[in-house]
Amino acid sequence: MIGWDIGGVNTKVARVAGRDVVLVRARPYELQRAPDALASVLRELASEVGAGAPATHAVTMTAELSQIFRTKRDGVAFVLDAVASAFPSSAIRVFAVDGRFLALEEARRTPLAVAAANWAATAQAIAQHHPDALLVDIGTTTTDIIPIVDGAVAVEALTDPDRLASGELVYTGAVRTPAEAIASHVPLGGKMAGVSAEGFALAGDVHVWRGDLDPNDYSAQTPDGRPATREFAGERLARVVCADRDLLDEAAVSSIAGALAGAQVARITAAIERVLARHPSLRTAVVTGLGAFLGDAAARAAGLQVVLLAGELGDAAARYAPAVSVALLLERALAGSGVEPDGADLTARGESLAAFGAPNAAAALGTPFDGRCIPAPPQRGCRVGDPGAGCVAPPSNTPGILGRRALPAGRLARLGATPDFHHGLLKLRTTTEAAQAFRPAVPDGTVIVDTVVKLGGGLLAYVEHFDAALATIAAAARAHRLLIVPGGGPFAATVRAVDGRLALPDDAAHWMAVLAMDQYAHLIAARLAGGVLVAEPCEIAAALAEGHVPVLAPTRWLRDADPLPHTWDVTGDSIAAWIAGAVGARRLVLIKPPGATGSDVMDAYFPRALPPDVASVIVAADQMDAIKPALGVSRSTFIGGPNRSAPE
Repeated sequence: MIGWDIGGVNTKVARVAGRDVVLVRARPYELQRAPDALASVLRELASEVGAGAPATHAVTMTAELSQIFRTKRDGVAFVLDAVASAFPSSAIRVFAVDGRFLALEEARRTPLAVAAANWAATAQAIAQHHPDALLVDIGTTTTDIIPIVDGAVAVEALTDPDRLASGELVYTGAVRTPAEAIASHVPLGGKMAGVSAEGFALAGDVHVWRGDLDPNDYSAQTPDGRPATREFAGERLARVVCADRDLLDEAAVSSIAGALAGAQVARITAAIERVLARHPSLRTAVVTGLGAFLGDAAARAAGLQVVLLAGELGDAAARYAPAVSVALLLERALAGSGVEPDGADLTARGESLAAFGAPNAAAALGTPFDGRCIPAPPQRGCRVGDPGAGCVAPPSNTPGILGRRALPAGRLARLGATPDFHHGLLKLRTTTEAAQAFRPAVPDGTVIVDTVVKLGGGLLAYVEHFDAALATIAAAARAHRLLIVPGGGPFAATVRAVDGRLALPDDAAHWMAVLAMDQYAHLIAARLAGGVLVAEPCEIAAALAEGHVPVLAPTRWLRDADPLPHTWDVTGDSIAAWIAGAVGARRLVLIKPPGATGSDVMDAYFPRALPPDVASVIVAADQMDAIKPALGVSRSTFIGGPNRSAPE
């Protein structure tokens, strides 16, 4: 069985046999640049996966949206003609968004039924193995967020326009999204600079620079035509603020890339939360696609446990999940009908429109097929592509795939992960469970401080505003129990720069950045009236009892608890959020550099680190009118529950 996912810029193929994934292949191919080559591309890819003639082909597509076509009807017809031309002696079935498989002529007559249906194929297959989950599939261009409830695909919309309106489709991806479509402002020299809308850089540049994307997976043409290497990615990112690498150092480029990555994660997180609001029972996200690293971060930020589909199918098969899924679904359907998928002329059997799939639209994306379509876990250990393998590989066995984020057992244990040997997956405890596991020995309901104030390191570039913020904090501390948590500032920027040059291990970079916070804490304590350096909860209480303002050097405490991931997605913001919960604070005030506005100025992990009973307020250091009430609001305001706010 041969499965196809034919897109406007990438075409993917999978060969399956007996519910095992044998081979997968993909090829960057921009349809509008060479439309007449599509049939040849299909034949070449079929040959690469060992497809014989005749064979049975299951097809799904998104290529109809290419700008070469004036209508989707034209695009669907073009793709179907190319498939028929490429495989004239084979049986071809086209997956419809309502779960059916249609013959070519029926697909031509109902083009909108088969247009952009690849997400439905993946969700249909995932539902067999994960009956209650949120599918998050991030490719080069788009993100699909698909709820699965009680084994049924429970979407609100089926067409792309309606899916965009529902939040189940987000037009952001790991490679092709322009920087200006991700964020309007990025940090630059302690300020927020507007992003130039000139197509200077893509998401692929962001993620290659940060090490989340293998340059070989940067499948789009780069904006400047230069290679997709980290060096040139940095040059393209510098141009986002109309600069170049002569003007911006590694730390500045990393700051821009981090802001863009964080904004992308935040946008996906917001869409996930919107879909979850309609399905509050869902607790697990199944994450897949080339941009799985984005989906992983966003799903965790939304409070979901994450299952990486690569752990079940192998990295390559999970990356091209629609092609794999459509092949598995058709194989299952044919097996259930008693038809052997050997390329025989199925139309001679007199099939009806619903011969393979749901009998009517009401059944739609429910459960037209039973049983598991995803290969069983014991078959996961063989290498994708071995001759006659009949099974799939874990990521480390897949040639040409960048191995990422393999964590040592001790690190997994600190994150609350335990091996589930039945499924061969990692199961993570919920955020609440993990946070409770690392809370200090403070009795429930005990409040050490009223408010945690996180003082951003970027303020050091603005000495006047820095001193004004310290004066305001000192005044507020006369009436309220405050704890000051430092950012990393230029001290952490040095660590980032070294990491950019030497690619430090995650653990080393994490603790070096935390030590940078200690350095800033020493500076604050020396400059803040009444400030005193503290390192753990008992010292905080003692300092307050003596009328001092405690300034936390967090390394010792964090070393003992180690509650947060070791990644650049975690900065002083997330550390302050965790500390606020640990000391029983009811609010967290984050003081940012002048000009900083909006919730996207926090790090990507912040929504996950902030306890639900802690209110967060973000203020810029040049907004003294906002800082004073933020620090001086009576604690009783918050007793009834959280009161979060973030100025737009």
